[in-house]
Amino acid sequence: MAPSESKIKEACAELLKGLDEDTLEYVAGGLLDDEDGTVLEKDDLVDFVAPMLEEMCGGDEDAARAKAESLWDRLAGGSAAPPPAPAAAPEKRAPISLGGGPISALEAKTLAEAAAAREAHAAPEVLYDHDVGGTTSAAAEKEAARAAARRALLAETAAAEAAELASELEAASERAARMRIDGEATGSRLAAIELGPFQLPNPGGGADLLDDAVLTLAPGHRYGLIGRNGKGKSTLLKFIASRRVGGLAADVSVHYVTQEVSLTDAQEDALPAEVVLQADVERRLLIADVAEMEAREAREAREEKGSSGHVSPREAEKRRKRLAAAHERLLAMDAEGAPSRASALLRNLGFSDALASRKMRELSGGWRVRVALAAALFAKPDVLLLDEPTNHLSVAAVLWLARELRRSKTWRTRAVAVVSHDRHFLDAATTDSLHISGAARRLTSHRMCYSAWAAKRAEQQLALERRRATREEKKKTLEGYAGHGFKYGGSSSQINMMQRKAHEALKLEEEARREAAESADLAEDAELPLRLSAGGALRGQFLARLDKVSFRYPNGDKTLFANVDMTLDSASRVCLLGENGEGKTTLVKVLLGQLEPTAGVASLDHGARVALVNQHHADQLSYDKTPLAFMLEKFPGDGGAAHEREVRAHLASVGVSAAQQGTPSGALSGGQRSRVALAATSFAKPHLLVLDEPTNNLDLEAVASLADAVDAFEGGVVLVSHDQYFVQRVAREVFVVGNGAVTKQESFQAYRAAMEKTLED
Repeated sequence: MAPSESKIKEACAELLKGLDEDTLEYVAGGLLDDEDGTVLEKDDLVDFVAPMLEEMCGGDEDAARAKAESLWDRLAGGSAAPPPAPAAAPEKRAPISLGGGPISALEAKTLAEAAAAREAHAAPEVLYDHDVGGTTSAAAEKEAARAAARRALLAETAAAEAAELASELEAASERAARMRIDGEATGSRLAAIELGPFQLPNPGGGADLLDDAVLTLAPGHRYGLIGRNGKGKSTLLKFIASRRVGGLAADVSVHYVTQEVSLTDAQEDALPAEVVLQADVERRLLIADVAEMEAREAREAREEKGSSGHVSPREAEKRRKRLAAAHERLLAMDAEGAPSRASALLRNLGFSDALASRKMRELSGGWRVRVALAAALFAKPDVLLLDEPTNHLSVAAVLWLARELRRSKTWRTRAVAVVSHDRHFLDAATTDSLHISGAARRLTSHRMCYSAWAAKRAEQQLALERRRATREEKKKTLEGYAGHGFKYGGSSSQINMMQRKAHEALKLEEEARREAAESADLAEDAELPLRLSAGGALRGQFLARLDKVSFRYPNGDKTLFANVDMTLDSASRVCLLGENGEGKTTLVKVLLGQLEPTAGVASLDHGARVALVNQHHADQLSYDKTPLAFMLEKFPGDGGAAHEREVRAHLASVGVSAAQQGTPSGALSGGQRSRVALAATSFAKPHLLVLDEPTNNLDLEAVASLADAVDAFEGGVVLVSHDQYFVQRVAREVFVVGNGAVTKQESFQAYRAAMEKTLED
């Protein structure tokens, strides 16, 4: 007997706590078989529900499936007999996929239906990388459990640290705001802030990242923090935000936006605009002060009527002045207009009315980061620290943010420091560059944007190389002359002269040693070339094609796109742009045959191998596993020495050195781990490469190297990215997905110019 609707909803609410209400309702409505009204068979229910739980379970697929199985056990517990065991499903083949990610409830159901349809009909097959660690041995299961426990511990530690830092920042912000309200501010926040000298510790242990660092943050200056991944950029921002450096006065307000948003329970239940409004600490405290003073006046007025006690005239006058001053301050800051300003900020960062009406806990990570960014801009702190703020923004939102920082009067009297891998954004938004050298453990300041600094660095490297060549030539001449003189003898004056020549040669050697450190400092930002192997030409005229394709999710409220024509071949470099949620990823899935179009025809060459790489691709490497072990598990081959040599050579071809191949991934930088993940993609020799935000969390040099590799890739490429430099380097065709259509653009430069003109209007 099937459980009632109320029992199903009750079980979902209890066991799937953490899902938003819409998703819970959707899940509850899809748990019964449409034909006989009974609970879905266990495997079908788990396949339907588990993908919607992965984000809630921190990306742990096993934990998500366990929750889904618990739900089935609850619902099927009252059945008279257990459901029959499902027949073994045929092995499915899927695209190579690096870096998973959560999907919506509606998309999960549609994907499941599409998979069933592909099983029932002969569909084009796409090669996949087989799962690693597929053995069911007890040892493997124990190792998997230990790895899961380590990941959970790391996640728990990171969450605790983030919550602690958020609490520290909130307390410091309230203290600074209270000092301004009470007239205790010293005015130091309006002057240049001198930080240091300080040591920057390495959070992973080992030697400090910076020695005796000194930093000046001047009002009106916007600093781009640059340097290789793992050298301390994010650590430095966190160090400043937590006031672990000397020089930040108590009345200086600091707002720090990290890549991972930490919210309190109250904030999780708030709307985006409410979170933004709460970020203006001074306004919030003043409103609370006014409410408290007015409530006290009303209470004392009531008490005075029933007793002879009263407040002295002097005290009453003092309170009236305080209340009047608070009202005047609120009026000066236009406190009543704050809600409309908060909503405008959210709109500029891509929020629709529907998204703005959701609670924070119902928003994905990318939209939560946008709220945090809007809150930081709304707070107008004395020091604004932004760590990769463009990671979750569309190109239009990135352009708006750069313009806001560059042109708004607010930031002309405040200091901004930003870490970003988007060099176009850095050039547009920053006035200065702060470079962290890992080789020298030194922080240097430069009064120029990133591109000017990079050009200067190239000139310095060229000058050093010229000096080195000149010096070597001079040394040979001096040493040869000195040796010749001593060998064949000469007068005392000649011998003295030859000794001077020998001394000059020694001085040149000393100069070479001094410049070696400077050369290492300048050269550490260089990135090794990256090569991506392709599958070669296919006989067909195209790899993938869309003919008059439209798509709308079943029971969806809108058509995502209609009448789309697109053809991909081995020379294609297609870039998809548009706001999140407008259908870019869905279009890719239709193109690859993972979703059936509502109308039109989507075709994929039967022999084409497809590689999918998204923004989480570097996170698939276990921190305790070496790149070589990872590759051999993913591609075991015949287990022989020849296969291992082939894998080693392939890793070397993408810039993973022999030493790095035997180093645990946890000790590698993000860029190095990205190279290993791309090596796995490349080893399968795909014909079509699909890149979904592949540059997130790469540093500037790694992005440039990836652009070189993709440009040289001998196959087709579909790119979803907001990194302006990367798109401009790679894209040959640009399409904008949005407003129910897929519109081809003249070029990326033309699209960007149109967006900038829209901002001007």
